[in-house]
Amino acid sequence: MSKELKIAFIILLLGVTGLSVYWFTGVNPTQKKPIEPRERIILPNHKATLYLELPIIQSYLEDVKKRIEHGNAILPLEAKELDTSGMKAQAVLLKNSNFLSDTKDSNGNLQHNDMMTIRPAIVSVLSQKSQERCHVHKCYQALKYNFVTNTTTRAIVDVESLEVLEVKRFANMQPDISLRLKHIAQEIALNAPEIKKELGDSPEFKDMSMANVRGSLNNSACENKNHLCVSPTFSYHDKEEALWAIIDLSDLKLAAAKWAGLGKTSTPACIGERSLQNRQIMENFCQKDTVHEESNWKISYRITGSDGLEVIDAWFNKERVLKSAKIVDWHVAYKAKEGASSLDDSIDSYVDGRRVEYVKGDNDTFFFGYNDAMGCPMFSTSVVLPFNAPRINPIIKEGKKVGFSLLQDYRNPKWPMACNYRYENRFEFYANGSFRVVGVNKGRGCGKNAIYRPVMRIDMEVSDQEAFYAYEQNGSKGWRQWLVEARDFQKDATIYAKDKYLYKITSKSEPTKGYYVEPNRGQFTKGNRGDNATIFVTLHKENEGEQDLMTLGSCCKLSEEGVERYLEKREDIDGKNIVFWYVPRVRNDAREGHEYCWADTVLEDGNLKVKVWPCDVGPMFVPISKEGI
Repeated sequence: MSKELKIAFIILLLGVTGLSVYWFTGVNPTQKKPIEPRERIILPNHKATLYLELPIIQSYLEDVKKRIEHGNAILPLEAKELDTSGMKAQAVLLKNSNFLSDTKDSNGNLQHNDMMTIRPAIVSVLSQKSQERCHVHKCYQALKYNFVTNTTTRAIVDVESLEVLEVKRFANMQPDISLRLKHIAQEIALNAPEIKKELGDSPEFKDMSMANVRGSLNNSACENKNHLCVSPTFSYHDKEEALWAIIDLSDLKLAAAKWAGLGKTSTPACIGERSLQNRQIMENFCQKDTVHEESNWKISYRITGSDGLEVIDAWFNKERVLKSAKIVDWHVAYKAKEGASSLDDSIDSYVDGRRVEYVKGDNDTFFFGYNDAMGCPMFSTSVVLPFNAPRINPIIKEGKKVGFSLLQDYRNPKWPMACNYRYENRFEFYANGSFRVVGVNKGRGCGKNAIYRPVMRIDMEVSDQEAFYAYEQNGSKGWRQWLVEARDFQKDATIYAKDKYLYKITSKSEPTKGYYVEPNRGQFTKGNRGDNATIFVTLHKENEGEQDLMTLGSCCKLSEEGVERYLEKREDIDGKNIVFWYVPRVRNDAREGHEYCWADTVLEDGNLKVKVWPCDVGPMFVPISKEGI
């Protein structure tokens, strides 16, 4: 056979093979395999309370509240969900002491329960004894769910004799949901701002399915495995994509959403809310900067590895006013009245990943506590991690918008349980050019006698040559310039410029260009107890906080804030680039009626609810040009 014939034969053989593959499989062997759509996570960026405005949810919560007020723990199924036998079964169960026995806590307080389904009983759920009865009588099975204890109760009812045959409880297990809850999940999905944005502001009911599909027990769609969650899905077969809306029915909110290819993912039940948040936060806020423009402000921000949320650039009316603002640490100290003499502090102690520090005092007392760092959820040294993505909210006063705030929520996973903490970084930007750096403590901590000290580092951009002034406290009113690095104590101040300003940072050559510093004395929020702050002014140095700082100072040496180390040389700051440090000092309070920097879990209207008594700290910066010298 000649060479040409051999080549022709090989080509023919390949052609026949390809044709056979296409004939029997319908697949073109030369066609490239389609690329699966890249999964994309969307996290809520709006307050969950917005869903409380939906009429369907208002009606549901009102019905729950009325039942509790009238001494009934269980919200029954509506008549449209039941046939005649189902209605009989429900009536019997709502009076059955065994079925109702887990609807109260140890103090007799009613807990929120929903009846979920009442249907004809199938053999597989019946005991042998019940099978014998139900072989000759009509039997129904009923499921109810306790939202507080995350327990499902199943009952078997003989609807002919009106007798309850079985009651079984399944701890940490969740049932199929009621039609009413399905409709609630659908309404949340259709009205979620994030879903509307993804679907062009017009999600349609016809595109939604699986609103009653739950996550599996071991892989709940929500971070909290004790929450009841479902996943309404918007499917678009032409795009081969689907948007999963993960709805938390315990908190009545959108927990997360996810785009995925239809052929790749059958259910988002294996997605943990925490892992979704971690991925989204790392990609969008830790690995790159975000820019926001509003009210003549242009700001850039990011989440740091251990210094919380940082505003790394801020411009007002096209003039740069801020290079960096962040909370470096939260120092948390507790006082023990005795035991210092027997305390072994020669070895390190750790609780939940934190190093516990001990500082001995007088009369056998000692202080103990932590230095809490806030930062990215991965590849960082932080213990208190971001709970969600940063949010931008309007600032409303007397019904008018006066600016916007940038905030980041950090919390331990088990907050508000004891020895778990929750902090908030917040930056407020006002339309008049003022701004405030805010730290919020939402408790709960390890005890009722905690002292919190957040370390704030603020690097202004007033000028290349800056000057710092403090208001005189020796009787001769006026501003005194600091020429070298120093510190000051808010508690020593008795007089303030214009009754509110204690410091100012100006341009060396233009005294009217710069900002007054207004310490918090309780004037910014109702019930606030002030900052009692220590302030420091240091010469700017790159290795003194421009990048992420390691733990700064001691949690429990109350005579030190940690910034003192930068004052050792007392360097000249006149006409130099300076850094302003502000360290508030606040105590928590757990006394009933006086709570402050505190959180607790209480039973209200049959449901466990977290109550928070936050304390916010931090100074306001007001343009000198607005107030005059």
